[in-house]
Amino acid sequence: MMEGFKVKCKRCGKMARPEEYVLDPIYRMMVCPSCIKERRTHENVHKEVEARKQARSVAEEEPKPTGFDKEDAYLEKAYREKVKNTVSVEKVSDDKVKYKCPKCNYKFVYDVLKKVPGRCPYCSADIFRFNA
Repeated sequence: MMEGFKVKCKRCGKMARPEEYVLDPIYRMMVCPSCIKERRTHENVHKEVEARKQARSVAEEEPKPTGFDKEDAYLEKAYREKVKNTVSVEKVSDDKVKYKCPKCNYKFVYDVLKKVPGRCPYCSADIFRFNA
């Protein structure tokens, strides 16, 4: 009865028969089959790229020297954590420095004499005390 009847997709604007439309939880609306196919191929491409990145990172990992044991692995991990938590500071003037928050990596100017601001303006993390 309605064989020639087509409806326009709200997402892509293509025409399709009403019985072909699917309620998609990602788009949160009824979409045509081409939109579903496009989304699935997009997801598959991202999964493939992530798999390649992981494979590349495993392949690039340098081989451990002979005698490398659990203590060495622990020390290496502790060193990486310490480097991650170190504060990056650049001198702007005599009493001001450019401070990089170790928690959120937000950069802002810190007054060493007045000790202002007392916390990171972005994430409210405490500022490490240091001598400039």
